[in-house]
Order: sequence, then structure tokens, then C-alpha cells
Amino acid sequence: MLVSSLAYIPPDTHSCVFRLIHRTHPLALQIREKEQTDIDLMSIEIGNLTLENVTSLIAEALDMDDDTVKNLATIVHKKTSGNAFFVLMFLRSLHDEELLTYNFGIMKWTWDDDTVNAMLATENVATVLINKLKRLNTRTQNVVKVASCLGAKFSLSAVAAITDNLRTSELRRLSSIEQMPPLTEDEDDNTTSNLGSSLHELQGEGLWEVESGDTDICHFGHDKIQTAAFELIPLSKRDTFRGKIGSILLEKLDDDALEANLFEVVSLLNCAMSTLSDDKEERKKLAKLNHLAGMKVSRVVMG
Repeated sequence: MLVSSLAYIPPDTHSCVFRLIHRTHPLALQIREKEQTDIDLMSIEIGNLTLENVTSLIAEALDMDDDTVKNLATIVHKKTSGNAFFVLMFLRSLHDEELLTYNFGIMKWTWDDDTVNAMLATENVATVLINKLKRLNTRTQNVVKVASCLGAKFSLSAVAAITDNLRTSELRRLSSIEQMPPLTEDEDDNTTSNLGSSLHELQGEGLWEVESGDTDICHFGHDKIQTAAFELIPLSKRDTFRGKIGSILLEKLDDDALEANLFEVVSLLNCAMSTLSDDKEERKKLAKLNHLAGMKVSRVVMG
């Protein structure tokens, strides 16, 4: 997985920070906050890959010499501006779309420079990622849509609770376009036993990873992957979809888990506030939850 941000802060007052992030990235904002303290920070700015870097990367990946891949590397560098994440995603998309294939007859990777060059520029890497996500099977797409609503880091048990309580047909109705072919009985089965195959597919595609210290926690491989997954949900259905997820979590989480995830659950429920019926009890219930979240904030602020 491409590391989008890496920080090493020794346990003393002099800290060294390595960055491969944009200045608006949450880590960069955190670093600027630390710069206002007594901690001395030394920053190492790492720019985009040069053409030579991209050439070496592709040559090593394809087990070819630099001269052979020079034209391909030039095209990739031009379309990605050398952004390391964009380079990897662009190469994956070439392979996924069979524009970069291994020829067993000559035992080499092959491609057509003109065809690759004709591909749309990837300044908006979300387009490449969305197309990649759309090639996943229906069940896996639903899993990644659910996860995208839970944040960059999320609990697998939460994903399982949601998918266990929503059949694939309902997930599709809540988060997809209307005109789609009917599902078979097997495709409509969205139980935990089938969640494992989706997780395996997502990890194999490098879209997310399981935390090393806690196998229940996963994170997306890059914040743009989460963005692309969320973009799969039509704009007109996002609030309803998030509200439904919040309702399931509210019902299924025990008291301790709800307390730990109160802000996230309330945020999801608030997304669907405009879709609530005139049922006064439902509105009172949501108001009470917002009050509890507000009280929790007050306790945190007051220490």
C-alpha cells in the first residue's frame, strides 16, 4: 500500500517529521498545531516523483530495462504529474482494463503507447478509482459504500452489523440508480459469511488494510479511495443512506459501544434529518441523542 502520510516523533522535545502529504492534510494541520508548542520540528518535504523515478519504478515492476519502458513512463508521468499514488492507481487501471497485459508467448509485458496516451488525464484520480470500484462485484461495492460513510478508519463489526441487517436489494435501492437488473437469490444474500469474500477482494485490490494491532479495525488505503467509494452513492440518496446506517447502529450497538461511537452515530442520523417524518417521537429521540452528544463534548472540553 502507498503510504499517504508517515510521521516519526521521538519521545523528546526535538522531533523529526517526514511528510508525503499536502499542506491541507489532517496530519499537516496537526503538525502546524505542534509547531505552536515548545516542540522543535524538523520537516523534510518530499515532492512528486521525477520522470526518472517513474521510469525506474515501472521498469522494476515489469522486469524490463529503462529504455524499453521509457515511452510508457513518459505518458504515465505526464498524466499523473508524478504523484506517487496517482502513478500506482493509473498503472493498476491499465492492467484492470487490459491495456497492460502479460504476453506468455514472448514472456513479456505488452502495451500500446498510443492507446495508453489516449486515456483521459487523471488529474481527477477519483474518476479512475470510481471506475475501479465499479468493476467490483455488487456485494463488495455495497460493503465499500457502507464503509465510506463510517470514515477513513472504521470497525469491521460495524460494517457487518449494517450489512447483516440490510439485504443486498435494499442496499442497492438506498444507494444506487433505480434501473438495474434483478438480483438472484444468492446475490441478495448479504450475511457475514459473505462479508469475508468482499474483505478479501478489497484487500487484494489494495483498497483498504486491517490494522495490525486490532483486526476489527480497517482503514482505506488513501483518503481518495474513501471519497471515490462515497461518490458511488448518488447525491440524491446519500442522506437517506447515511440515516439508515445510523439507525441500524443505534439499534444494534450496546450501551458501551454506542457511547464510544456517539458522535459518529448522531452525525449519520443528522444527515437524514430532513427526511424524517412528522413523527414527534422520532424527532424527540434524535434531539435527545444530539443533547447527549453535546454534553459529551462539554465534558471533554472541561476535562
